[in-house]
Parts: sequence; structure tokens; C-alpha cells
Amino acid sequence: MSPDNPADFKGAASQLAPEVVSRFRQALELGRWPDGRKVTPEQKQILMESVLLAEAAQGMPMEQRTGYIDTAGHKGRKNNLETAHSDLIHKES
Repeated sequence: MSPDNPADFKGAASQLAPEVVSRFRQALELGRWPDGRKVTPEQKQILMESVLLAEAAQGMPMEQRTGYIDTAGHKGRKNNLETAHSDLIHKES
């Protein structure tokens, strides 16, 4: 299920409490909810977007964000994760 209003989703995700973001990260890492149910592919997508938006809204340094890959020292390679974060944060509804 994708959010009906992307602006509302972005606003809600950016206001998630750090404890909730941590639980979302754990569900993504394990592929299961705390009660043992599997995280569906649709839920994974929503969880990942929520975590990325929350981390950016909380001002977390890029190097500490979920999925960060250090590409420093790799000539000619653009940091695709940084671009993806930026695109997600600036996505128009």
C-alpha cells in the first residue's frame, strides 16, 4: 500500500520517534516483526522510506544513515546513496 498523499507520508515519517525508527530498522534487518510475522515486500518499501526520511529529518550525518556506503577514494564514482536520499527528500508530490 502506497501512501495516498505523499506529503502527509513524508511529514509523518519525518516525525517518527527514534525508538520507532529503531524498530523499523530491526524489522528491515531481520525481515520479521517482533511477533515473528514476516515483513512483506510492500512493508519493506514503506519501512525503508520511513527510516530514510526520519534519519534525514533528524539531521543524522550521511555516514551514519541506513544503507550508507563510503565511496570516498573511488575516483569517478558518484555517491548514489546520497543522490537517492536527496531525491527521496526532495520528491514532489
